[in-house]
Amino acid sequence: MAKLHTLTLELEHDYTLICIHTTLEDYRLAYYINKSLNLRFFRNETDLDFENSKASFSLFEYDDPTNFVTYYLIANKSLLVEYKTATKNALFYNTLLGETIVSYLVNDHKKVDFFLKISEGLTKHQINTLVEQLNSIKQVITAFTINPEQLKQKEHLIF
Repeated sequence: MAKLHTLTLELEHDYTLICIHTTLEDYRLAYYINKSLNLRFFRNETDLDFENSKASFSLFEYDDPTNFVTYYLIANKSLLVEYKTATKNALFYNTLLGETIVSYLVNDHKKVDFFLKISEGLTKHQINTLVEQLNSIKQVITAFTINPEQLKQKEHLIF
């Protein structure tokens, strides 16, 4: 009789995750973070996207060679406008109707606008200082750390 063996893989996080609430566009937030925290974020050549989805999430990156730390600024929201032709029974026949589809990188935190992912290398004190500096940016509503293990879609943050 054959035995069935199952293998369960637990993903361990080796990064810190900071949630950011703001009304700024991605490039403006990256600019203010660069200016206030003396970092050098640049827009990654490719956005973060997934095979089964049309959504893509803007991705900014900064590699700190002196502290051996990599920072990622990732948008949590993606807006996609799909155009459809109105049906024959519609009031405006043969016109294009645009429908905005909102997708989230992490669905269980829809109110978060951006995630700041920081690879291992910073102490808790440095992380707390970073959060305080983010909160001191006038255009940032709030910033706080979150445990990545609590996220249902933590695999979306592995890249």
